[in-house]
Amino acid sequence: MRFTPLFILLFLAFTAYGYQTTVAVLPSDGTVLSNDELEVLTDKMRQAALKVLPTSAFVLVKQDVIVKRLGGAENFIKECKESTCIVNLGKLAQVDYVAQASVGKLGNKIRLKVELYNVSTEGLVGMLSDEESENIIGLLSIVEKRVPAEVFGKIAGASGGSKASPLVAGGISGLEKIADYEFGGGKRYLVNLSTEPPGAILSFNGVPAAGCPKTPCKIELGDGNVRIIAALEQHEIVDTTVSIARNNQSIAIRLKSSFGVLEIKPAYLDNIGEEDNWNLTINDRAYSSFENKFSPGNYNVKLNHRCYELVSFVAGINKGSHEIFDMASHIKLKKGGLDLSALRNGEPVVEPVFVNGKKVGDTPFSDAVPLCSEIEIGENRETVNLDLKHNEKVRYTLKLDKSVQGLGDSYAEKDAGKIFKTFWVVLGLGLDWAGAGIIYMGYNKNDKAKERYEYYKNMGPNDSAQQYEVAWNDVERLRSDRNMLYILGGVLLASGIGVHIWF
Repeated sequence: MRFTPLFILLFLAFTAYGYQTTVAVLPSDGTVLSNDELEVLTDKMRQAALKVLPTSAFVLVKQDVIVKRLGGAENFIKECKESTCIVNLGKLAQVDYVAQASVGKLGNKIRLKVELYNVSTEGLVGMLSDEESENIIGLLSIVEKRVPAEVFGKIAGASGGSKASPLVAGGISGLEKIADYEFGGGKRYLVNLSTEPPGAILSFNGVPAAGCPKTPCKIELGDGNVRIIAALEQHEIVDTTVSIARNNQSIAIRLKSSFGVLEIKPAYLDNIGEEDNWNLTINDRAYSSFENKFSPGNYNVKLNHRCYELVSFVAGINKGSHEIFDMASHIKLKKGGLDLSALRNGEPVVEPVFVNGKKVGDTPFSDAVPLCSEIEIGENRETVNLDLKHNEKVRYTLKLDKSVQGLGDSYAEKDAGKIFKTFWVVLGLGLDWAGAGIIYMGYNKNDKAKERYEYYKNMGPNDSAQQYEVAWNDVERLRSDRNMLYILGGVLLASGIGVHIWF
């Protein structure tokens, strides 16, 4: 069969006209954003591509088609961070160009990176790097404004891409008509914005508003339709369009939670171990609160306590769910074995045994008891301070007539100790009273010395020298007695105080 030159030209023209360039936008990658936020970012990337890629010459491959061609490798896409890996994914997806947005964190800001590769040449065609924002709304605004021209606009045949500058011709041409300025530009209204729950970040027609950073807030908006995007951590992003038509218009947006709540109710058996808190770990991370929010998924929960067996379970969290785990029916005390005997004068005796205030038997006693137990023996409830061990047996013998092995004094010794202590307490009180009484006597001697001294000073010329000497000797004697009483009383009082401190 012969092919004429005309037929060849027509065939080439038809082939060129019928071929469309295929472009794939891979799911966005980054751990600093939730799955819902990454999905919104991917959708915004696809919108940016459609702005500059004419449908007559380009095909933007659907996301489900991409995943199907990759064999359902969504996790592989998220873990792929190298340029060669992105190009290989483009080859598997059978496209001409492949693009992906990835996000990271620098300080308190989110960093955006967008890359576009030619799959056949493995060359980087367009790139947007090191763009930072405080939240997802800012990232969406950057993608909407810059990605169409700076990334997808670099593909040959894209509208709005770079074009060659025209040659300069002689003369003057290309003057643009200066339009008359029209005042007004449409009415503006004050709008009240709120979300349930509050605290959402807003953008209006893709642009964050400095005057309305978080809900609730007030803002001036132009009349007509306004696209509002509301984003709040652990909630689904809301993208809605609202018509603005009057002042003080109230707009309320309800956000659906993208999390579930896990609530754990701690419990104790017979109040054992209440002085210590349960230790909670979820996926090996410690939590101080027993009510927490989590993204949908399965979580390994562990509850530890020194008095109880380990409580471990898997909690399945769904979006909007509130799971409650009541520990009351799931806890079990740690126990240890105890062999307890009692001796008096070297002979075994029968004595009642109490565990946590309840009688559990008599000596010789052998049974399992809770690890966190107060063990007492005898009618006088003598405390047995022994160290129980989990799932092990401890043997102990209590001697009631001599010092107990490691427990302190026996009953008789404790009674003797009480008498001994009482004696010293009484002695201390006696010394206190004696010292105080003697000091009081010294105080009286001091008053008499003052009186005698005043008498001595008031003696007149008619008094003899002998009378002067007698009066002055009385003053000296009273002062000496006063000082002696002060010293003796102070010593006794100090001794009594010392006895009190020592005993």
